[in-house]
Amino acid sequence: MTMKTFTFLRGYVPSILLFIVMVSMIVGCKKDKEPDPVPEDTVKRFITILNDSLKDRGFGYSFVVYRKNEMVGSGVGGLQARKIEVSEDKPVTVDSKMQIASMTKTLTAVSFLKLAQEKGIKTTDKISNYLPPAWTRGQNIELITFRDLLTHQSGIIGLGENCQNGAYAENHWNGLKSLIEKGVRKNNIHQGCYQNANFGLFRVLIPAILGYQFSGDDEKDNLETRTRYEQYVRENLLEKAGVVSKEVLNNGLPFPTFGYDHPYTIGQYGFDPGGFSETTGAYGFYLSATEAAKIYSFLFSTEDASVLNQAMKDSVLTAGLGSYSTLTPNGTFSYHDGWWYSDLSNGRPKGFRGIWMKCPDDLTVVMFTNALRHGDGVFPIKSDFYFDITSYVLWAFSKYKEKDRNGRVAKVNFHSYLKHPEPH
Repeated sequence: MTMKTFTFLRGYVPSILLFIVMVSMIVGCKKDKEPDPVPEDTVKRFITILNDSLKDRGFGYSFVVYRKNEMVGSGVGGLQARKIEVSEDKPVTVDSKMQIASMTKTLTAVSFLKLAQEKGIKTTDKISNYLPPAWTRGQNIELITFRDLLTHQSGIIGLGENCQNGAYAENHWNGLKSLIEKGVRKNNIHQGCYQNANFGLFRVLIPAILGYQFSGDDEKDNLETRTRYEQYVRENLLEKAGVVSKEVLNNGLPFPTFGYDHPYTIGQYGFDPGGFSETTGAYGFYLSATEAAKIYSFLFSTEDASVLNQAMKDSVLTAGLGSYSTLTPNGTFSYHDGWWYSDLSNGRPKGFRGIWMKCPDDLTVVMFTNALRHGDGVFPIKSDFYFDITSYVLWAFSKYKEKDRNGRVAKVNFHSYLKHPEPH
């Protein structure tokens, strides 16, 4: 190499080295996983806000937060059972099973959507052909679609025709049979009326879609349909999410979780809801916060399509098939809450309040409490920012997102963002 050539190259060596370094960085970035959009310490702030606002308040709670398919935090407090029910106070853990109530509706909706896709059934198809042949079809039953049931727009307004939501009497086999025989008014179809029976009917419809041949014997068909519904949900949703539980419709024996009033009335026995095998479909599942968070995050994760493809996820999360959604300045939130109670009329109700919520930043929150506040019987605590469990989670998320603005949350009660603020 001549001195002239060396001098020529020397001027380009830094540029060549820089080019090599840049190429190496690009190749390395392609091999590595995309950078996480939400720093872990930021998510931990969310966990801290939830825990700090719930702990030492005199009621039992458990929550788990997932980001994508990974658990990022949890919190617990209070008692699952007291000495008055068991030999000694039993603290709540993230593995304490609680009554998830209407959060069950989302699992039923997902089960139907998965099965319907496999069988070539559309949500706009009529339900009549899948009802037991021996059931008498009342007026306009032939007009009801699967979508009508999933959005509480079937025209069913209860046996009392007052749109008061029914529980046991209208959700066991004979109750559902009576509602179908009663029929619906045509002008009530496509009008919203929240009724457990809309989802209770799926424990009859899902087995029929699976091919169950009704015998006409009510006792046999009752047993077979509820057994097949439970089996389908367990095998196709719960177990695919990694949750194996044979007692999803019974209260966590031998260690049940009791529901209480808040503030707790000293010396009062807690409320044990018992088993729900006779009325499954709209409510009745028992899950721990660990199990429920694993299930709901798995079902709606952006990274997994083994149960639902993205279009089906959107039909739940944004189209309201088995869920609700709300838009706040922090983005869109999808959810379904759960409410199970006893003694609501005496001013000191006991029971359970729960929620799953899909939040921005690909966060999924599951929260349970086993106490209801005096008076209105909903989430044990309230403030200027929230009234019930749904607005509470919206507030906590907003508070964590406001970190870069001096930690100040706008003076608004997040309950006002809800299109359906009533407890479900």
